[in-house]
Amino acid sequence: MPSIPQNEAFPTGDALFSEQGRREFFSATGARLTDGLPVWEKRLLARDLIGALGPVIEKVLRGAGLNACLRKILSVRITRGVREYGSCNIPRANDAECRLAFSGHLFFAGNAAALVDVVAHELLHACLPHREGHGEVFHRGMALLNEALGLHIEVYSEQNAIRQSESLYRYKVVCSACGNQFYYLRAGAVVKHPSRYRCAKCGKNAFKIYRIAEAKNEKNDG
Repeated sequence: MPSIPQNEAFPTGDALFSEQGRREFFSATGARLTDGLPVWEKRLLARDLIGALGPVIEKVLRGAGLNACLRKILSVRITRGVREYGSCNIPRANDAECRLAFSGHLFFAGNAAALVDVVAHELLHACLPHREGHGEVFHRGMALLNEALGLHIEVYSEQNAIRQSESLYRYKVVCSACGNQFYYLRAGAVVKHPSRYRCAKCGKNAFKIYRIAEAKNEKNDG
């Protein structure tokens, strides 16, 4: 079990298996999500979500016969990343422990559902074997959690799950097939030669390049 305290304001345990309990859970999460949260408040909310969701996720996976054991969570970090929404780092030296990190851009008003889904995604990694990645067992666990807890965990989160800080970048790359988008500071290979690459989310070659520095919606034909 993770060594992270639970917040009594959140419904926990079997309450999360009921529709009423889940409504209260998302309501409590949303009440703490406001624009401009300091990093320490984001970290505290992430820790509270982990404390509430972790044991329930482990219970669902074990109940379905999966070899799942929630690792001890050594730390929870808030990052400035806009490409990686969350991560679960498992040290090679100790498979029983892990470190979790979440993008600070997930924490804004009205984003409770997306935040919870990302936290649950990383907790699923924290329960499964070290090298499982997004393999068959991960997909099975994802389906189990979505059904049992009313979540919408995905391998790749929707592009609007985080609030992008476009002012930090010069180029925006958008997949016109699925809407997946990401940002670059410099005109690297993807920006210069988009026809050579395929979207990691949908596998299509349909990138459009925008120069943010000149105009947010002006296409870069170069």
